Amino acid sequence: MPSKSPHWLSLACLLLVWTSAAPAQQLPVIPETRCRSELDARLAFGLCPEAAFDFYATGAYRAEVPRPDSVLGYPIGSWHTTYGRMERYLERLAASAPQRVRVIDYGQSVEHQTMHLVIVSAEENIRRLDDIRGNLARLADPRRTDPASARTLIAETPIVVWLNAANDGNETAAFEAAMQVAYQVAAGEDSRTRLLRDSALTVINLAHNPESHERMVAWYNAFVAGDADPAALEHDAPWGMSTNNNHYQFDLNRDALGLTQTETRAVVAELQRWRPQVFVDLHGQTTQYFFPPAAPPVMPLYPASLNEWLEVFGRGNAEAFDAFGWSYYTRDRFDLFYPGYWDTYPALHGATGMTYETDGGGSKGVRWRRDDGTILSFADGIAHHFVASLATVETAARNRTTRLQAYYDDFRSALLQAGGTDVRTVVVVPGRDPQGAARVATTLLRHGIEVGRTIRETRVTVRSFMGGPPRAVDVPAEAYVVNLAQPNGRLAATLLAPNIPLPDAYAAQELARRARNARRADSEHERYTFYDVTAWNLLLAAGVDGYWSSEPLDLGASPLELPDHLRKAPGGWVSEALNRTGGVNGRARSSYVWSPGGTGSFRLLARLLGEGFEIAVSERPLIVDGERYPRGTFVARVDRNPTALHERVGELAREADVMVTASQTAFPDRGQAGTGSEDTRGIRAPRVGVVAGEGVRITSYGHLWFELERRVGYPFTALRAAGLDRTDLSYFDVLVLPSGSYGSTLGDAGARVLREWAEGGGTLVAYGGGATFVMERDLGTSHQEPDTTRPPADTIRAILRTIDGAAPAGTAVPPLLSPEARPDAPLNVPGSFLRGRVDRTHWLTFGYERDEIPVFMRSLPLRVSAQGANAIVFSAADDLVLAGFAWPDNTARTYAGRPYATVDQVGRGIVILFAEDPLYRGVYDGTAGLLLNAIFVGAPPRRDADH
Repeated sequence: MPSKSPHWLSLACLLLVWTSAAPAQQLPVIPETRCRSELDARLAFGLCPEAAFDFYATGAYRAEVPRPDSVLGYPIGSWHTTYGRMERYLERLAASAPQRVRVIDYGQSVEHQTMHLVIVSAEENIRRLDDIRGNLARLADPRRTDPASARTLIAETPIVVWLNAANDGNETAAFEAAMQVAYQVAAGEDSRTRLLRDSALTVINLAHNPESHERMVAWYNAFVAGDADPAALEHDAPWGMSTNNNHYQFDLNRDALGLTQTETRAVVAELQRWRPQVFVDLHGQTTQYFFPPAAPPVMPLYPASLNEWLEVFGRGNAEAFDAFGWSYYTRDRFDLFYPGYWDTYPALHGATGMTYETDGGGSKGVRWRRDDGTILSFADGIAHHFVASLATVETAARNRTTRLQAYYDDFRSALLQAGGTDVRTVVVVPGRDPQGAARVATTLLRHGIEVGRTIRETRVTVRSFMGGPPRAVDVPAEAYVVNLAQPNGRLAATLLAPNIPLPDAYAAQELARRARNARRADSEHERYTFYDVTAWNLLLAAGVDGYWSSEPLDLGASPLELPDHLRKAPGGWVSEALNRTGGVNGRARSSYVWSPGGTGSFRLLARLLGEGFEIAVSERPLIVDGERYPRGTFVARVDRNPTALHERVGELAREADVMVTASQTAFPDRGQAGTGSEDTRGIRAPRVGVVAGEGVRITSYGHLWFELERRVGYPFTALRAAGLDRTDLSYFDVLVLPSGSYGSTLGDAGARVLREWAEGGGTLVAYGGGATFVMERDLGTSHQEPDTTRPPADTIRAILRTIDGAAPAGTAVPPLLSPEARPDAPLNVPGSFLRGRVDRTHWLTFGYERDEIPVFMRSLPLRVSAQGANAIVFSAADDLVLAGFAWPDNTARTYAGRPYATVDQVGRGIVILFAEDPLYRGVYDGTAGLLLNAIFVGAPPRRDADH
């Protein structure tokens, strides 16, 4: 069994004593026990002894290894370190201790910052890094390692502890602490540090998210005054400057699910290469320290040993913190359910994954006044991460054998239990979107999941991810197959199971809150504790066709390998598919034709439109050279384009991975419509503006930025929301309002300008909070107001009985129903998949040929458009929810029969609304085609003279 009291206690005790260890250069120190005045503290920034901590208290260090402050020029915690200065220190550290330190360049960020891992261990371990990685790879694959061989490997293998810093790069204490930890483990000569080097391989990722870190540091260093007042300018960076997102404003701390971003892909590749048994993600900006055990809910598919090890590491940290009398908390707020975080995700790769949240740095700057008047310093937050990190490495080192054995056992149980669900086989079918299916398969391979591809058609009995009973289907050749009986079966089951319900105890807790809130006024509601979304199946998220079976199926699939050039490839179009099959099947005499559906079809359209070619879209199905093409098919007519079309369409089709038909005739051999049909209308290259800045949810803006720039390859202009009413919008054909809160930035004046612009012929697209703004302001749409009439008393009593019936028995509720309580008020689902019904006669749904699609939702539905089109409507109550949490009774009443997407004519223009961000996190994007139709197909012909 693991030791219950491993800790960094001995070093912690030493650190309580201020030693005479001399710094490499003379640094300013204020001698009083507390700063004499606020001015003293602000001039000293983090140097005030109220926050003093001696990082060098052990006193025994290898002399030739430079301390961070000697290279940086200032004490850790007194200034925010830039990326370049950190790299300068890493270079000096590695050069001074090459037998103990390796710095590995493992990737590049979007803005071309080189990403580094620092490997620190004993000389013997550093000499045999390849052997250690090989041993861990064998432990992670019990098919080739029996228990006896595993014990032999464990005896000779150090434990690997990964310390992950600057994932949320604006939580800056982690970045600074990582440098100090690297120094301590590399240079320390005390017995505790030698234990860490001998028994552990410490892998330090100093900056998971370089762009986020650099933006924050540039802002803060420019305006730092050391003012602890939370209202001070230095704690309130402008929009975009202090986000925890990368260049494209993607939250990398949630991107481990979809692996959409280049930084995430690089980290995942290294995670699989180094195979840590412990993974700590260092965060910040709480007001006191958090470390595990985690809060509920914990996803039920994690290894059974996870909770035990969280307890072990939590107790080790607690002893180290208790030695200082430091405050901290556990088992609250930070859960382990959504698998895209950098504690949950490593846990699915066999590690003990943990989030540590420190209490200093980031927007709190070098000093921050808490609500009780005490001052928190940047140095405090760094010191806390430093002590927790070392305590964790020591806990791992002291439990090396037991933890490595559990690592092997967890992979063995995943292999034997096929991940822990009743799913044994998953099939991803190319269907209407072969690119989307290939993207899902590519993502699974990037996760380290084994995937095969069928070589022949096979008839099997399976279930659809859209629900329903088992049925016989013909699985075609070129389908992707995942057998969950594999070492990474637990990860595969997590990503591919149709639904993973919340643990019963947690669901009961939230239902009990609901029973109490139903009797209270809004101002007295308890906060529901869902930390993130509750559904994430990759097939439903991408909207691709697929099946699953509770039996292992022999489909004759050959194994796939992920090419090296795709493993760490930059996020975007060029890295989304396993193989390229696009092109043109000849030289057309009449037209070039390609089907809608999938991002590639829009990429080809966008590139051709951008180069000035004339493209049309068919309003109804076409017959082209004897083949049927669906409504929304794109047509490039030879007689309406220059001869350069022949060459360019082939080149661009190969790039976009789209198969294009070179039609020899416009004459349909059956049916009514060919490529010359009057129902085939021309479309223009729209001039697109996207509203950004204060009021706009920055991640929602980033999702669209990434989609248009990297996946579709089409330009747009970012327009500042504040002052939009003073902006000349006449140039633009399409304006997009991403999710956000626009009331204070656009206001009535902005709404008036948008309406006038739309009435003149513009296409306004809005979603999430943007759609709410449009519906609440007078923009000329016909969305009906919801009925807010209070139900009769007997109806309220019936609703309360339903709510109480869903709550656990014995739930205590308020003794009186507040007159202001609304038990019938709609509640949004906390990130669930709902069934959407498709109007297949409307142009907004071009490329969607099924009657139903999965729709990801966190927001409330739209109001019904009375005079326009309700193109996607949520299904009836009995089959509404596909996956994720739903409120008994309320979810059905709130969503069933209400719209997800509407279209309204406003004067000569169009207003298109979506209830939720159709590109959410870049992975919940099965609805992306609807948005791209709105932008490219819905824009009316331009009115100005150049057309």
